Amino acid sequence: MARSFEYEYEYDVFVSFCEEDTRTSFTGHLFAAFDRKKIRAYRGEEAGPELLKEIKTSNIAVVVFSKNYATSHLCLDELVKIMECKRLFNQRVIPVFYDVSPSEVRKQKGNLAEALLMNAPEDKVNSWKVALTDAANLAGLHLKPYRPEPEFIEEIVEVIWKRLKGESSTVQSRRQIDNPGAGEDFSITISQNDASSVQNAIAEWSRPFFFLCVS
Repeated sequence: MARSFEYEYEYDVFVSFCEEDTRTSFTGHLFAAFDRKKIRAYRGEEAGPELLKEIKTSNIAVVVFSKNYATSHLCLDELVKIMECKRLFNQRVIPVFYDVSPSEVRKQKGNLAEALLMNAPEDKVNSWKVALTDAANLAGLHLKPYRPEPEFIEEIVEVIWKRLKGESSTVQSRRQIDNPGAGEDFSITISQNDASSVQNAIAEWSRPFFFLCVS
């Protein structure tokens, strides 16, 4: 049976997304899928220091890049904080590309380029650009044309579930040294078509991270 994962983290997942684009569609369905798996996902409702604290206290950050993501200064500030947490605390970051390509985000093309120049000081714009490029260079998941959204959402959830399960299993194994009879069966079923991409993504996110200084 699905259950939440208990660590020092307040949330399993923090989701950064553009409300205008996806709250009532893609991201709304993603949150529902998290609920079904008992994955604790923070639903951003407020700006300011409290929101940034929730990023730091989340195990994994999922960034849903969409057409109007860069039009929201709040989204971009979240992204900067997320990438900071990745560098400082080794937070796992999973970029999801919805109706936008990794190349568009990496090179700030189209709407992203226009949005970055709107009513923002230069130092802010520079930090946003660095965060966008760094995030787009991470291993992520891209919704390709004609692929059903429910299938794509299920893949995202399974990737996160396996990551959380792996950490939970490690903790559980340590406990079983003193209590061999303890433990629960966390079974996961992944469709054959998605198994390869899921495994590749997990392998990429499992590699050691190195600290980099970006000038």
